[in-house]
Amino acid sequence: MKNGVKGLVLLAMAFFLFSRITNGTLFFYINNRFAWLTFMAVIGFFLVAVGYLAQTPQVRAMRKGADEQDHDGHEHHDHEHPSGDDHQHAHNLTRVGLVLVMLPIVLGTFVPPRPLGASAIDNREVTVGRLNSAVAPKESTVASSTRERNLLDWLMAFDTEPDPAVFAGQEAKVLGFVYRDGRFGDDTFMISRFIVSCCVADATPVGLIVRWPDSGTLERDQWVEVSGKFEAGEFDGKPTAVLAAEQLTPTDMPNQPYLFP
Repeated sequence: MKNGVKGLVLLAMAFFLFSRITNGTLFFYINNRFAWLTFMAVIGFFLVAVGYLAQTPQVRAMRKGADEQDHDGHEHHDHEHPSGDDHQHAHNLTRVGLVLVMLPIVLGTFVPPRPLGASAIDNREVTVGRLNSAVAPKESTVASSTRERNLLDWLMAFDTEPDPAVFAGQEAKVLGFVYRDGRFGDDTFMISRFIVSCCVADATPVGLIVRWPDSGTLERDQWVEVSGKFEAGEFDGKPTAVLAAEQLTPTDMPNQPYLFP
């Protein structure tokens, strides 16, 4: 396979990854602390692509012409390789390898990037009102102001005190998407988000139970901001803190829909 094709494909991959970094959609797939690794991959793909492009006949012919001008009279001292050699043993990127590189470019170009939502919860075990050990931050500080706590902050606070009655009367304002299934009545839903430790493969859905009279009218995946106070309650037969909503405002999905521990 010609070096020019290989170089162009690898160059396309570099620009594809770089575009995902600049438009922010890279973090629909990985934790933001790994962005530097993606940036290093962009540099690596670019350098390898330049190496392949430098081996194309056109570029080699230009270099040969420049060498002949610099070393006039020593044309036969160059010990040229046979035309069919072209150093294929040093650049053996197979067709299968090229297909594997091109596949994410094609899919990423024609399939709009979307974060995980309510439909992904149906296939995963959701953690309600608490964190499991796999996603619990090892070193995190809960916001001191209850009005500034996000969903992850509240779940960390609940982990420190298993009795939901302790949080009764505390005010909260949280952002997330609506999730409902057969376990929810017409006046309850779960405000949810995904916690991503490494990438979407390990994404864990978490949520709080919200009591809202018109919950049955809310659409799954709809992003809302809920303000209210906690009450001691239960869900699916287990005690949990329930957020009694006093105000519910539909809103747009944030630029970063995931929470990172």
